[in-house]
Amino acid sequence: MALSINYFTYIQHLFIWGGIVFWYIFQLAYGALDPDISTTAYKVFIEACAPAPFYWLLTLFVLVSSLLPYFTYAAIQMRFFPMYHQMIQWIRTDGQSDDPEFCHMVRQRSIRPTTVGYTARIEATSKRFEEKLEGL
Repeated sequence: MALSINYFTYIQHLFIWGGIVFWYIFQLAYGALDPDISTTAYKVFIEACAPAPFYWLLTLFVLVSSLLPYFTYAAIQMRFFPMYHQMIQWIRTDGQSDDPEFCHMVRQRSIRPTTVGYTARIEATSKRFEEKLEGL
């Protein structure tokens, strides 16, 4: 979730990092319950998992292996199939402004009208209405 966010707010920090902290607090609390309630989890985290370095290495391995496909896809997409806003960033940062034809093409394709919320609904409704009128 943190990888798909362009900027963070306090609420997002709270839910992302708080969710991780909550998971470990839950493991501690569930392991502390009476063995009649948590039959297979009684003090498993405290006695078996937390002191074992293999548990923490496995946690790190799962994290890396789950993020590796995302970063691989992002790198391939940016290198071979860049989006127009990425091309504009290249023009600005890498000094690619030597080719005016390329710059003009990227700028023309990246300029498009966008609408959000109420305006988008009105625009979509008016387009459907115009299409119905043309069909008559």
